[in-house]
Amino acid sequence: MKYKPLRYGAWAGNPKGTLEDKTLCIIEVWPKSGTWIPYQCTRKRGHGPDGLYCKQHAKIIEQDQ
Repeated sequence: MKYKPLRYGAWAGNPKGTLEDKTLCIIEVWPKSGTWIPYQCTRKRGHGPDGLYCKQHAKIIEQDQ
């Protein structure tokens, strides 16, 4: 499946955000404390639909379907 690369953590100081790292899970996660800027999950891809998710997020995605 081809898709346009995602951007993570767009905010006033970085309006374009950070470009997706295609080796990492595609899910955007929010920090538990500190900053309020979301970021790309730092776990490696290879699970779930099209192999775009880490093992943890693939389980969540599969439960929702």
